Amino acid sequence: MDRNSIIGFVLIGVILLGWLYFQNKNAPPPPPEDKKTTEQQINKDSLNRVQSEQQKQQQQSTTIDTIKKVVNGDTVKTLQPVSEKYGSLFGKFEKGEDKVVIVETDKYYAEFSTKGGALIKYEVKGFKTWDGFPVQLLYLNKGGELNLLFNSTEGKLINTKELYFNSAYQPWERKTLSGTEEFKVVYEMPVDSNGAKITKTFTFRNDTYMFDVEIGLDNSSKFISNYEYQLAWENSLKLTEYRSDGEGSHAQAFAEMGDELEVLDVTDKDEPLKSDLNGQTSWVSSRIKYFTVFLIPDGRKADGSYITGNYYELPHKGHEKDYSIALKMAVKNEKQERNKFKIYLGPVDYEILKSYNMNLQSTMRFSLDFLVRPIAQYAILPFFLFLHKFISNWGIVIIIFSIVMKIVLTPFTRYQMKSMKKMGELQPKMNALKEKYKDDPQKQQQMLMKMYKEEKINPAGGCLPMLLQLPILYALFGVFSSTIELRQAYFGLWIHDLAVPDVILQLPFTIPLFGVDYLSGLALLMGVTMFIQQKMTVKDPKQMAMVYIMPIMLTFLFTTLPAGLNLYYFMFNLLSIIEQYYITKKGKKEGEEEAVVVQQKAVLKNKGKK
Repeated sequence: MDRNSIIGFVLIGVILLGWLYFQNKNAPPPPPEDKKTTEQQINKDSLNRVQSEQQKQQQQSTTIDTIKKVVNGDTVKTLQPVSEKYGSLFGKFEKGEDKVVIVETDKYYAEFSTKGGALIKYEVKGFKTWDGFPVQLLYLNKGGELNLLFNSTEGKLINTKELYFNSAYQPWERKTLSGTEEFKVVYEMPVDSNGAKITKTFTFRNDTYMFDVEIGLDNSSKFISNYEYQLAWENSLKLTEYRSDGEGSHAQAFAEMGDELEVLDVTDKDEPLKSDLNGQTSWVSSRIKYFTVFLIPDGRKADGSYITGNYYELPHKGHEKDYSIALKMAVKNEKQERNKFKIYLGPVDYEILKSYNMNLQSTMRFSLDFLVRPIAQYAILPFFLFLHKFISNWGIVIIIFSIVMKIVLTPFTRYQMKSMKKMGELQPKMNALKEKYKDDPQKQQQMLMKMYKEEKINPAGGCLPMLLQLPILYALFGVFSSTIELRQAYFGLWIHDLAVPDVILQLPFTIPLFGVDYLSGLALLMGVTMFIQQKMTVKDPKQMAMVYIMPIMLTFLFTTLPAGLNLYYFMFNLLSIIEQYYITKKGKKEGEEEAVVVQQKAVLKNKGKK
């Protein structure tokens, strides 16, 4: 490698280092094995939530009751606090019997209440939180979800969250679905004695994370003043992972309108975000790292969307993003309006989301999304899922993927090696040119470029394989850090979760610049293989600093990355070492054979002269 190659390599490294550092400065380490440490972390997380709850509740009153809007023509009105009286039409529903009905399927356990006619609890089956508890996606102290918001004819701004519906079900009545069974839960709010009422009908089916809700409005002109209401999901899903900051970095909200995807990502506590859009809307959604909720109008599209986002700081450098999403629905028939919706509440699973044919999988976002998404969505994920049909261990799948990638990139690595070998052979000529034109840098560069052209050498050829790997590396980072299939996936030995770093040693101090206080086993192995590879490649004594500096820096930087990504990179480097050793050995053998042939020809030539 000459100076230009080194510069190119360093630039690529700087880009890689900068991107990875930006992405992972708060990357979550996996939970420690020590039980005392685990208990301390649980207590710390609980303390974090308690300490921030008052602040969050104050801001949530703004999110839920003040920021939420109901549009009346060109005038936008702000909803009143829930604690205010609802007037004569709805004040009588502020008190009632809180009856809970339980619905259980193969996919989830859910509870619904007559208070708000709302979903109040939702446990996803088959998944555990980082500390072993069932995944509960609703904060139980924030009230139910799937509420209605509208302006009443008395000038009151109504949120059905605090109002009581009627239901024919007994308290704590339970229905467990199996096979192809279907079950309905109906809630009614008779606004007056002349037939004005609100109806919410939930329909459940087994073996799916999606359920239906139908909103019925009879004689709505008697209680809705502006012919519009909102179906709202007022809080983000409950966090499930070890570190809130690592999970919060994936939290976003979305609205699909036409062919456009509106994305909200709040990143600063002092800059809350809001999106108030009118137009045909296919769905709205919010997600955390591994789980998501979608509100999807069924039959006709919604008439707009309203989304707000707030950022909350937690102790110990933690944070949480809270999104409120809503669909705007215009009332077309004041006598009897019926709007159907589908609600998806479950894992961010590419195959499941894609199977609904509603572009739900577009909410799986990646860094450099325009470049990375095609690679992740159409190559890496399908290939991984195909292999997993035959191989249950995701670590083995990653190893096979690294072998396939090595085969695909072999022509480029061969080109790299040939280019570097030829550059080494030309090193004396290059040094001579540099010495000859040492007082004229411009002329020196011109002559070097002329020599490269005559010898048919690309000075950046040695960096080509790494350039090709960068988009793949970005895509793998996105896949390994946010794909539900790799969550808590066990590989073997000390690697218990391929989606988080594999910690083998907790340090009593924090490493400066990199901000890590632990060591990753796979990151160390990756660094060792990178060092060996550099040692085999770099022969110029002036470049030996690179042999040591790059592996050390990348080892500490990769310490914060998911174990799956480090496993891939370690295997790729190992395969490259084997390939390089084989080519070098083969080249020496061919050189020796060529030397023997030359020697034999020389002997025969001398005999001929005699």
